[in-house]
Amino acid sequence: MKKNLAVLIAFLSISFIYSQSKITVTANYPDATFYKVIGEEIIKPALGVGSIVLKLDKKALNKIVIVKEGFQNVIKQFPRTRKWPKNVQVSLENRLVELNVEPYDAGVYVDGIFVGNKNHRLILKKDANSTVEIKKKGFKTVSKIFYNKEGKEIPPTKVNLTLVDRLVQVKVSPADAEIFVNQNSHGIGSSDVIIPKGECVLVQVKKDGFIEEEKVFCNKDNDVNPPISHQFNLTDRLVKIEATPNDAEIYVDGKVVGVGTYDLKVPFNNCVEVIVKKESFLNIKKNYCNSNDYQEPPLRDHLELIEDEAHRQSISTDLANVNFTIVVKPDIIEDDAWKLLSSIVTTEFDVLEVIDKETGYMRTAWQVEGFNGSTVRTRIIVKLGDSNPLKYVMKISSERADGAVSVKEDQEFEEWSRILKKYKNIIEEAQSRL
Repeated sequence: MKKNLAVLIAFLSISFIYSQSKITVTANYPDATFYKVIGEEIIKPALGVGSIVLKLDKKALNKIVIVKEGFQNVIKQFPRTRKWPKNVQVSLENRLVELNVEPYDAGVYVDGIFVGNKNHRLILKKDANSTVEIKKKGFKTVSKIFYNKEGKEIPPTKVNLTLVDRLVQVKVSPADAEIFVNQNSHGIGSSDVIIPKGECVLVQVKKDGFIEEEKVFCNKDNDVNPPISHQFNLTDRLVKIEATPNDAEIYVDGKVVGVGTYDLKVPFNNCVEVIVKKESFLNIKKNYCNSNDYQEPPLRDHLELIEDEAHRQSISTDLANVNFTIVVKPDIIEDDAWKLLSSIVTTEFDVLEVIDKETGYMRTAWQVEGFNGSTVRTRIIVKLGDSNPLKYVMKISSERADGAVSVKEDQEFEEWSRILKKYKNIIEEAQSRL
């Protein structure tokens, strides 16, 4: 009896299952659309919106898809071999964001993983978020976080992500040089420089002891696109020269370039000669070289001039290196005038290099005086100017050279606008006595 009852219950259950012919399927959004699916193909027209009564075919899987913009499709199947509730709730939970990317060859990365180029369908699972990055060399990366969480901004259904700001990878040598962008410090050695759309930026590279370099990068229509990377090489050196006294003149290549201070540029693989001068002081001459064969130039150099002893022992005069005519008094005959001239000259100059009474020519040997960093040589030259009336021309040759040099090194001497004090009265005496 019990065995027959069990068989009867089983038979009735199977009959009930196979007798179920329809169910009601409802979506959690009233505007969600239902479609029938055969294989992988979605069959149109739609079965309904928000909720449908689904007839269950005995021989099919009764596969449907629920579609709503901004959500990942939900696919369900209801084979009649199973017992289904009369009302089935289907929830659309995973968000879908259509990403459109420009330029077309920019890479799309989701949570750090490359997923393709140009377009991508981003699926955001419930209570999750994803970081999307658009990358391409030469452009500033665009990054955006999308959320599918309660309390967060609802993600859009479609997003256009366009790379517009350019990026230049700047590297410098020496590696400890500092990079400035629009006058603001931007790192040491290397930096990613952003050039916003429609703008230009000034990039400068600076390091003490070097001539700075700069370059303008623009991101404007009709302009040449900025490079992906740029290398700055600081090679020309900079020496900040300070002279004492502070009114000393600084010469480069024979020209005055500064007074007291000067920023000296020393090109790569070159040497530059600097001379510092001031009246009554000894000149300073110095070479600065920017080459692997020489010691590198200093960042700063203080050049202090030493007072010239020769200056203290001399006077500034318009008598130096100038011919002066001496008109002999009518009552002095030529022989007496010649003897008087010879006497005046030999008072200070012991050696006469040339003396010729007949032609009226006399030249002393150079008298040499050495000082602390200079050499001065002086001599007298006398020539007959005219015989009627009797005239003589006298000149004091005064020349100076830097350092201790031989009197014979003519190339080292230059005419000096001063004469040593002990010779200052010679011409006046000759004029007076003759």
